[in-house]
Amino acid sequence: MSIVRRLWQRILKPTYFVGNDMEGNKYFEHPNANNGRSKRTVKYTKNEDMWAYVASGKRLPVQWSAWLTHTRPDPPSIEELQADLARQQRVKLNAAILEAKDEAERANMKRLEAPSHHSETEAQSPSVSWNVPRDQRLEPPEPDQRPKAQTRDPWAEALKGSDEPRSWTPMARKR
Repeated sequence: MSIVRRLWQRILKPTYFVGNDMEGNKYFEHPNANNGRSKRTVKYTKNEDMWAYVASGKRLPVQWSAWLTHTRPDPPSIEELQADLARQQRVKLNAAILEAKDEAERANMKRLEAPSHHSETEAQSPSVSWNVPRDQRLEPPEPDQRPKAQTRDPWAEALKGSDEPRSWTPMARKR
Protein backbone atom coordinates (compact mmCIF):
# COMPACT_ATOMS: atom_id res chain seq x y z
CA MET A 1 0.00 0.00 0.00
CA SER A 2 1.46 3.36 -0.91
CA ILE A 3 2.11 6.16 1.54
CA VAL A 4 -0.27 8.48 -0.25
CA ARG A 5 -3.08 5.93 -0.01
CA ARG A 6 -2.45 5.41 3.71
CA LEU A 7 -2.56 9.16 4.33
CA TRP A 8 -5.75 9.47 2.31
CA GLN A 9 -7.40 6.68 4.34
CA ARG A 10 -6.38 8.30 7.62
CA ILE A 11 -7.93 11.56 6.50
CA LEU A 12 -11.14 9.87 5.38
CA LYS A 13 -11.33 7.35 8.23
CA PRO A 14 -9.75 8.83 11.34
CA THR A 15 -9.09 6.67 14.40
CA TYR A 16 -9.91 8.15 17.78
CA PHE A 17 -8.19 7.11 20.99
CA VAL A 18 -10.91 6.57 23.58
CA GLY A 19 -9.06 5.37 26.67
CA ASN A 20 -7.07 2.61 28.34
CA ASP A 21 -7.61 0.11 31.12
CA MET A 22 -5.59 -0.67 34.25
CA GLU A 23 -3.38 -3.15 32.38
CA GLY A 24 -2.35 -0.66 29.69
CA ASN A 25 -4.55 -1.91 26.83
CA LYS A 26 -5.66 0.94 24.55
CA TYR A 27 -9.14 1.29 23.08
CA PHE A 28 -9.96 3.00 19.79
CA GLU A 29 -13.05 3.96 17.84
CA HIS A 30 -13.19 4.12 14.04
CA PRO A 31 -16.22 6.13 12.87
CA ASN A 32 -18.19 4.79 9.94
CA ALA A 33 -18.29 7.00 6.84
CA ASN A 34 -21.96 6.15 6.21
CA ASN A 35 -23.07 7.40 9.66
CA GLY A 36 -23.56 3.81 10.73
CA ARG A 37 -22.27 2.01 13.75
CA SER A 38 -18.62 2.78 14.47
CA LYS A 39 -15.98 0.09 14.76
CA ARG A 40 -14.42 -0.29 18.20
CA THR A 41 -11.10 -2.05 18.72
CA VAL A 42 -8.55 -2.81 21.40
CA LYS A 43 -4.77 -2.68 21.04
CA TYR A 44 -3.13 -4.90 23.62
CA THR A 45 -0.05 -3.80 25.53
CA LYS A 46 2.04 -6.52 23.89
CA ASN A 47 1.20 -8.63 20.88
CA GLU A 48 1.72 -11.74 23.02
CA ASP A 49 -1.01 -10.52 25.38
CA MET A 50 -3.61 -10.93 22.64
CA TRP A 51 -3.23 -14.72 22.79
CA ALA A 52 -3.63 -14.70 26.56
CA TYR A 53 -6.97 -12.90 26.15
CA VAL A 54 -8.09 -15.07 23.25
CA ALA A 55 -7.25 -18.30 25.10
CA SER A 56 -9.26 -17.07 28.14
CA GLY A 57 -6.22 -16.84 30.38
CA LYS A 58 -6.97 -13.16 30.90
CA ARG A 59 -10.17 -11.17 30.55
CA LEU A 60 -10.81 -7.60 29.55
CA PRO A 61 -12.61 -5.51 32.16
CA VAL A 62 -16.38 -5.95 31.92
CA GLN A 63 -16.92 -2.24 31.38
CA TRP A 64 -14.59 -2.15 28.37
CA SER A 65 -16.03 -5.38 27.01
CA ALA A 66 -19.52 -3.85 27.14
CA TRP A 67 -18.26 -0.74 25.36
CA LEU A 68 -16.55 -2.80 22.63
CA THR A 69 -19.78 -4.67 21.86
CA HIS A 70 -21.84 -1.42 21.74
CA THR A 71 -23.82 -2.49 24.82
CA ARG A 72 -22.57 0.61 26.57
CA PRO A 73 -22.57 3.96 24.72
CA ASP A 74 -19.83 5.72 26.70
CA PRO A 75 -16.39 4.36 27.58
CA PRO A 76 -15.67 3.72 31.27
CA SER A 77 -13.55 6.10 33.30
CA ILE A 78 -10.42 5.18 35.27
CA GLU A 79 -12.30 5.94 38.52
CA GLU A 80 -15.02 3.47 37.56
CA LEU A 81 -12.42 0.79 36.80
CA GLN A 82 -10.66 1.42 40.13
CA ALA A 83 -13.97 1.24 42.03
CA ASP A 84 -14.78 -2.08 40.36
CA LEU A 85 -11.32 -3.43 41.21
CA ALA A 86 -11.84 -2.42 44.87
CA ARG A 87 -15.26 -4.16 44.81
CA GLN A 88 -13.69 -7.35 43.43
CA GLN A 89 -11.10 -7.31 46.22
CA ARG A 90 -13.86 -6.84 48.85
CA VAL A 91 -15.77 -9.79 47.40
CA LYS A 92 -12.65 -11.99 47.53
CA LEU A 93 -12.00 -10.96 51.15
CA ASN A 94 -15.61 -11.65 52.16
CA ALA A 95 -15.48 -15.04 50.42
CA ALA A 96 -12.29 -15.92 52.31
CA ILE A 97 -13.92 -14.92 55.60
CA LEU A 98 -16.98 -17.04 54.84
CA GLU A 99 -14.83 -20.02 53.88
CA ALA A 100 -12.87 -19.70 57.14
CA LYS A 101 -16.14 -19.65 59.11
CA ASP A 102 -17.37 -22.70 57.18
CA GLU A 103 -14.13 -24.55 57.87
CA ALA A 104 -14.31 -23.71 61.58
CA GLU A 105 -17.93 -24.87 61.70
CA ARG A 106 -17.05 -28.15 59.94
CA ALA A 107 -14.19 -28.73 62.38
CA ASN A 108 -16.51 -28.03 65.31
CA MET A 109 -19.12 -30.46 63.93
CA LYS A 110 -16.47 -33.16 63.47
CA ARG A 111 -15.27 -32.60 67.00
CA LEU A 112 -18.81 -32.91 68.36
CA GLU A 113 -19.54 -36.05 66.33
CA ALA A 114 -16.31 -37.84 67.22
CA PRO A 115 -16.54 -39.82 70.48
CA SER A 116 -13.94 -38.76 72.98
CA HIS A 117 -12.80 -40.05 76.34
CA HIS A 118 -13.95 -36.79 77.97
CA SER A 119 -17.62 -37.68 77.52
CA GLU A 120 -17.02 -41.02 79.24
CA THR A 121 -15.38 -39.35 82.23
CA GLU A 122 -18.22 -36.84 82.47
CA ALA A 123 -20.72 -39.68 82.55
CA GLN A 124 -18.75 -41.34 85.36
CA SER A 125 -18.24 -38.21 87.44
CA PRO A 126 -20.99 -35.61 87.00
CA SER A 127 -19.19 -33.19 89.31
CA VAL A 128 -16.82 -32.33 86.45
CA SER A 129 -19.65 -30.99 84.33
CA TRP A 130 -21.16 -29.01 87.21
CA ASN A 131 -18.18 -26.65 87.26
CA VAL A 132 -18.84 -25.56 83.66
CA PRO A 133 -21.84 -23.27 83.11
CA ARG A 134 -24.64 -24.94 81.12
CA ASP A 135 -24.48 -22.51 78.20
CA GLN A 136 -20.72 -23.13 77.73
CA ARG A 137 -20.93 -26.92 77.61
CA LEU A 138 -20.35 -28.50 74.23
CA GLU A 139 -23.19 -30.89 73.65
CA PRO A 140 -24.16 -32.52 70.40
CA PRO A 141 -27.14 -30.89 68.72
CA GLU A 142 -30.53 -32.52 69.33
CA PRO A 143 -31.79 -34.62 66.45
CA ASP A 144 -34.51 -33.08 64.38
CA GLN A 145 -37.84 -34.46 65.61
CA ARG A 146 -39.97 -33.05 62.79
CA PRO A 147 -41.54 -35.60 60.44
CA LYS A 148 -39.93 -35.54 57.04
CA ALA A 149 -42.17 -34.39 54.22
CA GLN A 150 -42.99 -37.07 51.74
CA THR A 151 -41.71 -36.37 48.29
CA ARG A 152 -43.67 -37.19 45.18
CA ASP A 153 -41.90 -39.59 42.84
CA PRO A 154 -43.04 -38.89 39.27
CA TRP A 155 -41.30 -42.02 37.93
CA ALA A 156 -43.25 -44.27 40.27
CA GLU A 157 -46.48 -42.61 39.17
CA ALA A 158 -45.56 -43.00 35.51
CA LEU A 159 -44.86 -46.73 35.94
CA LYS A 160 -48.31 -47.31 37.47
CA GLY A 161 -50.22 -46.13 34.40
CA SER A 162 -50.07 -47.40 30.86
CA ASP A 163 -47.57 -46.10 28.35
CA GLU A 164 -50.27 -45.38 25.79
CA PRO A 165 -50.88 -41.70 25.11
CA ARG A 166 -54.26 -40.33 26.06
CA SER A 167 -56.31 -37.83 24.13
CA TRP A 168 -56.74 -34.41 25.62
CA THR A 169 -60.07 -32.65 25.87
CA PRO A 170 -60.32 -29.18 27.31
CA MET A 171 -62.42 -28.69 30.42
CA ALA A 172 -65.13 -26.04 30.52
CA ARG A 173 -64.52 -23.42 33.18
CA LYS A 174 -67.21 -22.40 35.59
CA ARG A 175 -67.55 -18.67 36.10
